[in-house]
Amino acid sequence: MKKYVILPSSGDLNRGDQALVWETMGIAKKAGCKGKFYMLAQKKSLAKQSHKIGIEVLLPILKHPSRKFKSKENNQYNKALILKWGSVALLDLLKSLFLLTSITRMLISPFLSKSEKETLNILKESDACFVKGGGFIHSSGKLTDSYTVYFQLFHVLLAQSLGKPVFVMPNSFGPFDGIGIAWLVRKVLNRSKVVTVRESISKKMLTEIGVDSQQFPDLGFALEKNERDNSEVIDLREQYPGRKLVAITARPYRFPRSSDPAKKYQEYLDGIVKFSKWLYENNYLPVFIEHTLSETTHEDDGTCISQIVSKLNTGEYSLISNVEYTCRDLKSIYSDFDFVVGTRFHSVIFALSEGIPSIAITYGGNKGQGIMHDLGIGQYAISISEFGAEKAISTISKLNENDQDIRSHLKKCKIEIDEQHRKLANLVKDYNDLGGDNK
Repeated sequence: MKKYVILPSSGDLNRGDQALVWETMGIAKKAGCKGKFYMLAQKKSLAKQSHKIGIEVLLPILKHPSRKFKSKENNQYNKALILKWGSVALLDLLKSLFLLTSITRMLISPFLSKSEKETLNILKESDACFVKGGGFIHSSGKLTDSYTVYFQLFHVLLAQSLGKPVFVMPNSFGPFDGIGIAWLVRKVLNRSKVVTVRESISKKMLTEIGVDSQQFPDLGFALEKNERDNSEVIDLREQYPGRKLVAITARPYRFPRSSDPAKKYQEYLDGIVKFSKWLYENNYLPVFIEHTLSETTHEDDGTCISQIVSKLNTGEYSLISNVEYTCRDLKSIYSDFDFVVGTRFHSVIFALSEGIPSIAITYGGNKGQGIMHDLGIGQYAISISEFGAEKAISTISKLNENDQDIRSHLKKCKIEIDEQHRKLANLVKDYNDLGGDNK
């Protein structure tokens, strides 16, 4: 039986990443890749839903340096955190480099753990590797960025060192600020069979560093929603008759380009609080949705949402959260709202693909601004560094005013997006069948 591995490490708690893993497998299957699929996850317990739909779970060989420390409080980088993680990362780096050449790999392989040997063996036996869609390769020039990008790309480098064909699904790339980052990204991507981006800004950035790519829509648009009654939303409409329901996703964020990240984060929280109060006062109901769960505070939306709702009056907002939700459940839930305002960009993608007018609060590279621009709705994207209640209020007022026009536009976009995803599957099929090269 043929074997296919989806890279890099991911999990079910981030429902956007979950959707991208599932749809990466979907594209591969449509391209004729029949066999067993594997994914990497920091813990097997973090990918139970993916395992349930038939994806085998492997543990990564290069693990996150935070694993050595019990504290899960990591909202802000500080010198102590960087030194602790850095000491672990240095040792991890040395070990991982030995695995990237055949001679040193033979020397170090006997000393790998059981799970590391299993992952290495599956990679050796695999017929192809797929880099899931997303937006994980970008840097802002911080001291830690060079290792972060290497960490994200390591298993792709390992697969390539083993001679495995790599297909890069639609991603956002850049900026590439920092020592050696553009070189490393170019090295990895130019050794891949197919490189695809999900928006035009990333395509331009890759061209600037010497990488050819093809543009296709984010795979989250292709996700099929679960057929469910969405009683969570039905109940809210009964409790708050006549109000328009606005789903809001919020997340902890470190503001890496700010000279005062803690201040910027507080301004973001305060802006959402003020915006939420305005919504309730103007016949809307703000409904916070925990899109991403995590064992660490930096990725756990509940950490951020609890800070926001602590400043709102009981009965003037609602909260939807369930650890059992899959990405398909959440897509169904978003589809029953009037509007979505999302910091988690896949909450926006899930909503847009169901025809729901949405505002994107964008961060972390080009994904949000680029995709919203390419869809022709860039005026409904707000950079997180510029987010404030006034801007959010004026944007949702415009969204409400143009509601029906936006819905009609999104319906037309979905037809084209579906066709583009069919072309992507055929592209992978052609290269997979012919052993072609995208250069």
